[in-house]
Amino acid sequence: MSVVKTGIRCRRKHRRFVPPSEANARVQFGYPKPGGHPCEMKLKDLSAGGLCFTLAHDLPGLDVGVSIDQARLLVGDRCISGDLFVMHLTPDASAGSVCGALFFPDGDENILAVQTLIAQFEQADGQRRFFDFVEQD
Repeated sequence: MSVVKTGIRCRRKHRRFVPPSEANARVQFGYPKPGGHPCEMKLKDLSAGGLCFTLAHDLPGLDVGVSIDQARLLVGDRCISGDLFVMHLTPDASAGSVCGALFFPDGDENILAVQTLIAQFEQADGQRRFFDFVEQD
């Protein structure tokens, strides 16, 4: 496994990166459990501490402390699998609300993919060159 250099010192204090609209960044998952109703939500931001997304529709039963298993983070041409743990809903689980969650990548390959994506966001920060750095090696 290769080492990815990022500016991450503390996951809780790491800055959030807002993907540009051309990245078509989103989160997909089955609700209320894997294989359930397919949901696709727009990703608002990503950091080493987790991610935030906007609810496209009501999700009854979604609340702080709920786990969403087998989610997929899609940014550009990348697909990163993992589980979500809901930390906040602002204001609630209705359409248009914001959900913040911890993201736990599934295995080493997905951990590396998230670290690489964050490192690339850090490198390109302020340059708006998203497609220059999202291509797979």
